[in-house]
Amino acid sequence: MIILTDSQVLELNNRIGQIQRLIESAQVIKGGTAQPKAVTEAATPKPVVARKARRMRARRVGLREHQVIEIKQRLAAGGESCQKIANDYGVHVTTVNAIKNNKIWKTVQVPA
Repeated sequence: MIILTDSQVLELNNRIGQIQRLIESAQVIKGGTAQPKAVTEAATPKPVVARKARRMRARRVGLREHQVIEIKQRLAAGGESCQKIANDYGVHVTTVNAIKNNKIWKTVQVPA
């Protein structure tokens, strides 16, 4: 099972659209004679996401207390990089480093 963030889904949709436009505008060769396809339609620009919408989407990504406990346990166990843990939880590596260095989520204690 693959879990994607909203930004990853948007990126995939944009790439799929680009591939579809490439296929539609591709030159079709049949029997050795090829006629270039006339471009009648201007390429559609990428969808513009309003700044406020981007901020709102970015704020939706957050950690819950039980996730922070799991992160702290994984960090204490060692053997895993902060980047791997960050990818698993869909957060930036800086967030995991801040948890590791007790700059954020200081009040969450790991049960013994």
